[in-house]
Amino acid sequence: MNIIDLAILSEKRRDILLLIEKKPGNFEEIESLLDISSVSLRFHIKKLLDFGFLEKEEGKYKLSGMTIPIVDNLKRFLDSLTFFEENMDYWKKQDLTPVPDFLLRRLEELGRFELIKSDTAHMFEIPQEIMDNLRTSEEISVFFSCLHPKILFLYSEFAKKGLKLSLCVTEPIAEKLFNNFPAETKKIMEAENTKLFVCSRNVNLPIFVVTDRFMATELFLNSGKLSSQFMICSGDGALRWGRELYRHYEGVSKLSKPNPASP
Repeated sequence: MNIIDLAILSEKRRDILLLIEKKPGNFEEIESLLDISSVSLRFHIKKLLDFGFLEKEEGKYKLSGMTIPIVDNLKRFLDSLTFFEENMDYWKKQDLTPVPDFLLRRLEELGRFELIKSDTAHMFEIPQEIMDNLRTSEEISVFFSCLHPKILFLYSEFAKKGLKLSLCVTEPIAEKLFNNFPAETKKIMEAENTKLFVCSRNVNLPIFVVTDRFMATELFLNSGKLSSQFMICSGDGALRWGRELYRHYEGVSKLSKPNPASP
């Protein structure tokens, strides 16, 4: 019997390991917490002891040193399966190429999220729920490669309030900002707590926002069309993941400084 057969393919042994990882216990304590007969439990515990997965100390079963990293990775694997299983219809349609590999491997850290669908009449507008969350945030980081009509005026308002604001845009969007909205762009760049970064890479990420309160993004579909769905989440893991994604693109971008001669 190999490790996969022993610890992963057997649901009962998997449950025993996950339970003992949380809290080592004696036979009676483990039996009271699992839906398993005492005969079956003795059989599976003996298997785990024989293969060195468990150790018994002062009447209590605990994970062996070898088993700790195995169970840790098993938990992440199970979390990842659950995450995608619950949201399969959404993820299989999304273009995930803008997400770097090191974050793609940790996508399950986003946890539970809500999908906000834009109707065709308002597909280029930011949903009201996201606007409300933005207005109650104190630190805002935004990446966008598609320019929503109201987005520049919204961030100009935030900059005026003194919020800590970081914007990262692709070169085509930066050109539009400087040429079509020079006054608003200048206000943002001159604000004390605001930075504007320009990314030279061709990034297929319409809009991504992470603040001290929430994270939200809209992706392209695999077909190349805009998904018209905003994913919004607010767990601690999602915020850490979101900050890493923003720092990734900020790290491959150049800080744009205001031109003193501009009007």
